[in-house]
Amino acid sequence: MDALKGKVVFATGATKGLGAEIALAVAREGAHVVIVGRDAEGGETVARAVRATGSEALVLKADVTDAQALQDAAEQAHRHFGRLDALLCAAGVGSPRQPVWQSSEQDYRACFDINVLGVMLSMRAVMPHLIAQREGRVVVIGGTYGHKGVADAALYAASKWAVRGLVKSAALEAGPHNVTVNVVAPGGIAGPRLKRLFEASAEREGLPYETVLRRFTSKSALGRLVSGDDVAQAVIHLFSEGGRLITGQDIVVDAGTIV
Repeated sequence: MDALKGKVVFATGATKGLGAEIALAVAREGAHVVIVGRDAEGGETVARAVRATGSEALVLKADVTDAQALQDAAEQAHRHFGRLDALLCAAGVGSPRQPVWQSSEQDYRACFDINVLGVMLSMRAVMPHLIAQREGRVVVIGGTYGHKGVADAALYAASKWAVRGLVKSAALEAGPHNVTVNVVAPGGIAGPRLKRLFEASAEREGLPYETVLRRFTSKSALGRLVSGDDVAQAVIHLFSEGGRLITGQDIVVDAGTIV
C-alpha cells in the first residue's frame, strides 16, 4: 500500500464527501495530503484520519474561487513539504433542477465559478510548482453529465463539458514539462445524496425504494452503483507510476453506463 509513498497531494474540496474519501485513500497509499477547502473544521476531521494512516496532513482554508487564497495556500504547502507532486480538484457544486430557460445568470455563475473557474485557478496556483520540478500529476473530478445532454441540468452538464475541454488543453500545454492532466468522471455514487434522491423518486411515484434503485442500476453494464473507493482507485492509478503515460483523458467510472 505504498504506490504514492512520499508524494504530496494538494487536494481541493477535500474537507468532506468524495474529496475527503479520495484524500484518505491516497494517504493510505503513502501520500501526504494538503487538505484545501472552506470548511477548516471539516478539514481537521479529515486530517486526523489521514494522520492515523501514518501520512502527514496540512489543512489550509481557501475558496477555489479566490485566486489569491489558492496562490497563498500553494506557496504555504510548498514551503511546508518542500515540494508538491499532484493536484486533485474535487471541489464542485450542482445547479438547480430546472429547464435552461428558467435558469438565471446567478445560477450560471454559482455553478461555473466553482466547477470551472475553481479548477482553472487551482491549476494556476499549483501547476507552476509541478512544472518547475519537471514532474507532476493533475486529476480533476468531472462527471458523466459531461458526456451527454441532461434535461433540467443544463448548467451543471455544461460545466462538466467545459472541464473536459480545459483538461484536454492543459494536458497539451503541460505535457512538454512531464506533467499529466486527466479527468475522472464518476457515475452515481452510493451515499446519502443519491439515497435521498431515490427516496424522493420512490415517494413521488409511489414505488418501493428497491424498485427505484434497480431501475437506476439496470442502466449500467455491471448493474451496480459506484463507491467512493472506486473513484479513489482510479485517481490513485493516475497519480502512480502506472499512470505516467495517461494524459488528456476522461476516465469514466460508472459501472458501464456510458458505453
